[in-house]
Amino acid sequence: MLSDTLRDGANSKGFKLLLGIILLSFVISGVGGYLLPRLNTDPVTIGEYKISSNEWTEQYNRRAQQLHQYGPQAAQLLENPDYVVELKKSVLESMIDNVAFNSQVWESGVRIGDEQVRDVIRNTPSFQKDGKFDNDLYLATVRNMGLSPDYFGEQMRLSMMSETISRPVMSAAGLPLPYEIKNVAALLGQRRIVNLYQVDQEAVAATITLSDADAQAYYDGHHDEFIAPANVRFNYLLLSFNDLKQQVEVTDAALEDYYNMYSVDFELGETRKVSHLLIRANSEDAAERIAAVEQGLKDGTDFKELVAQYSDDAASKEQGGLMGTVEQGQLAANLDQAAFSLGEGQVSGKIKDSFGTHFIKVDAIIAPHTPALADIKDEVREAYINATARDLYNERATTMSDLSFENPDSLDITAEAVKLQVKDSGLVAQGDANAQWPFNHPELQNVAFNPDVYSSGVNSQVIALDQDNSIVINVLDHHEAELRPFAEVKEQALAAAQSAKINETCHGILQDFAQQLQSDAAAALPEHVTEHKDVEVAIGTSAVAPAFGQAIFALPRATERAYTIDDNNGVQTLAVLTEVKEPSDSELAGLEQVIGAQYGQYLNLITQRGLYREARALSEIEYNQEAIDLVTRQSE
Repeated sequence: MLSDTLRDGANSKGFKLLLGIILLSFVISGVGGYLLPRLNTDPVTIGEYKISSNEWTEQYNRRAQQLHQYGPQAAQLLENPDYVVELKKSVLESMIDNVAFNSQVWESGVRIGDEQVRDVIRNTPSFQKDGKFDNDLYLATVRNMGLSPDYFGEQMRLSMMSETISRPVMSAAGLPLPYEIKNVAALLGQRRIVNLYQVDQEAVAATITLSDADAQAYYDGHHDEFIAPANVRFNYLLLSFNDLKQQVEVTDAALEDYYNMYSVDFELGETRKVSHLLIRANSEDAAERIAAVEQGLKDGTDFKELVAQYSDDAASKEQGGLMGTVEQGQLAANLDQAAFSLGEGQVSGKIKDSFGTHFIKVDAIIAPHTPALADIKDEVREAYINATARDLYNERATTMSDLSFENPDSLDITAEAVKLQVKDSGLVAQGDANAQWPFNHPELQNVAFNPDVYSSGVNSQVIALDQDNSIVINVLDHHEAELRPFAEVKEQALAAAQSAKINETCHGILQDFAQQLQSDAAAALPEHVTEHKDVEVAIGTSAVAPAFGQAIFALPRATERAYTIDDNNGVQTLAVLTEVKEPSDSELAGLEQVIGAQYGQYLNLITQRGLYREARALSEIEYNQEAIDLVTRQSE
């Protein structure tokens, strides 16, 4: 066959050599630039400004570092690939907000002079020592932030320009009016007393007899409840990084080679052994004890003795103030700056913050060093296994992609090459979020139910489920969503019709009784109806279902025996309003105090979003989805 001859020729060494010579000649002659695509890696363009992937990644890393400060539970979120993707997207949207707003501020003609920027920097408390601006402290602080003074100054200028526009708007729109706070507080503190009535559903059910015709009627009127979702069945290969880790063979020789080659990865940065003395701000004799500590330091009193006598920090006091060995950035910013600007054996001056007054001593400085292999063997073993498995994963993912494409009708050849077993998915329903992983994965569902995939009979592309798992599928069978036959769902339809009839009957009984109560508050309870008197319902109460509670608070207080009938945790319930209790003056004052700050923050947030939304509307924003996907799918 001609096609076979061409294919054989294309795979020959002579053809590949000729092709290489042709490509080389194009590159030499300047045509190579047209053959090689120039990838645009800027995720977003806003007017004339481009947000680069590096900027985005840098901002994400800062956000991730902030999460680590909230403890291990928050940090564990960063191990979830789906969370990481959403966090990266959130960071990008925040950057777009800021760029769009700053651009519109610039377009409006707002400018901030150098002297204004210098004044703000000089008056920033973090850059002051003994009440005066300290240039060395300023430079050290800025550099510890990973910024140059010039860049920091320009960021300060941008911030001041934005505040020139935003601060007046935020101050005006973010200030709650007294009547707003009072009304919200009054509603949150209000209690509504209701009588609740429910019908015995079992008793009602005993009076209802439905036929097949009733089930058929319900089925005919509610087809949407009896639709069988589309489903597929496919063969698949699942490549797992964690599975490959179990296959890595570890020897002492391999670990030693890995350690020698990547010893820089195990280098420990400078650490410091630090001690701490704290005098809390709310202690009665704080001023006297601070003075005593300062005098003791002048007199050369041992720091441990001062800690034992004066410190309020119970966690470190018993250890002579020792906080342990820390890396830069682990302590609060004010303490960190002191701990890493002192020499060994030196003690800081007093450091004041909202907790009180701190004194920091550097007991020892441990220079950067690389521990011996024997001391970190477990860590090296883990790193070696991860690196080896990652290389193997990347290699097999590439092989899986190439071979499943080159052999499109089956996964057998690919499975043998990547040492995986071809598995059968069984029936997978479209949109089934409760299906076994990975069949519930959105990306896999999108591919499996893509007509180009399920109708072609060929292998799909390799699907990256996350950074550690990839899958390729070959759809064997596909069925569109369809209405289930009545005979198949007859019992289900009968049960649904029975439930609907019970609810309808209960609602009718309660509605008739509610009408009787309107004319006679002492009306006798109907048969099978139970009463729960004087039930107190508050905002957010657990006494009733949330939606039912909202219905109760929607009742007009001026209407005598106002009522509502609705579903309450699966049971039709009548609520009759009997009393409205207002909060006391002291309760109202307390609520107003709490709500005032929170409501102000809420209004500020809404105002800020409004400013960003308008800035976006005035800006030309262009998303580069390929560049965005490139960043969100990177290994963390």
